[in-house]
Amino acid sequence: MKKVFAGIFTMGILSGCVTSKPMTYMQDHSEAYNIAHAAGLYTDINDSYVPSEDMDTVTKTMLDAGFVIGGYGSPQLGMTNWQTAGVNLLSVMLEPDSHGARNSLMAWMPINLANSPADAQKVLISHIKKSIELVLEDIGVKYENIYDKNGKLSIYFIKDDWNCPEYSHGVTKLSDLCEISVETYKPHKGVVPSFIGGVEEERYIFSPDDGRDYHNLNLVISKKSKVPQELIYTKISEKLNDWVYLYLAPKKVRKANGETINFPYILNDGKVKLFVTPKL
Repeated sequence: MKKVFAGIFTMGILSGCVTSKPMTYMQDHSEAYNIAHAAGLYTDINDSYVPSEDMDTVTKTMLDAGFVIGGYGSPQLGMTNWQTAGVNLLSVMLEPDSHGARNSLMAWMPINLANSPADAQKVLISHIKKSIELVLEDIGVKYENIYDKNGKLSIYFIKDDWNCPEYSHGVTKLSDLCEISVETYKPHKGVVPSFIGGVEEERYIFSPDDGRDYHNLNLVISKKSKVPQELIYTKISEKLNDWVYLYLAPKKVRKANGETINFPYILNDGKVKLFVTPKL
C-alpha cells in the first residue's frame, strides 16, 4: 500500500502544478534510475546491483554485447548472483502501459526558451524535427515529412540496404515502411532537481508518466527491415539539446547485426546511462 500511495503521489505532482521541492538524488541508485524517477517513470523501473569490483567489466560487456533478459551475469565474469538490468517481464506482459516497457522522451526545457506551455511544446517538436532531419541527411538517407501537427511528427525514410522501401500506391504495404514517430504534449512548469540542470530552477517539464498520452520518440519499422536502430537513436540523441533524454525499453531497440538490446537504458547527448549500480 505504501508503494501504491507513493506512486499516486508522484503522479499527482508530475502531472499537476509546480513542485516547490524537487526530488533528492538517491545515492543508492544509478544516475539512470534517478533521471527516470525525476521524469515520472517509476513502474517497472529497476536497478541491477553489481559487486563494486565488477562494475566496469559488467557495464562494458553490456554496452559491447548485451545480456539475455531474465538471465544472470556472464559465466566468464564469475558472477551468478545479480539480476540482469531490466524490467520484470511478467509484470510488463500484464501491464502493457508500464513505464519500463515502453520507449519515452523526457525533457526539462529552460523557461526562457518559450512563453507558455503551448509554445514550449512547439519549440520542442521543432527542435526534435530538425535533429532527426540532420541525422538522416548526415547518413545519406532519403526521407519525407508525412505529418507535423499538434505536437506529433511522422517522418518516413527510404533506404534499400535497410529494406526501407519508397511508397508506391497499391504496391507497397504500409507495414513495410520505415518511420520515425514522435508524440509530444503540453508540459507543466516545475522546479527541476540540480542533478538534471546543474541548479534547482523552474523549467518546462515534459514528463512521460501518463498512461496513454506520453511523450515518445520511436522507430516504427517492420521486422523485415535491417535498420540499425541503436545507431539512429544514438545519432538523434547527439543532435538533441542536453536537456532532452530518451528512455529506451528492453527489447525495443535492435542493433545493426539484428540482435535486440535486452536491457533498458537512457540516452542523453548521445551517451548511454545504464540502470546498474554498485552493490553496497
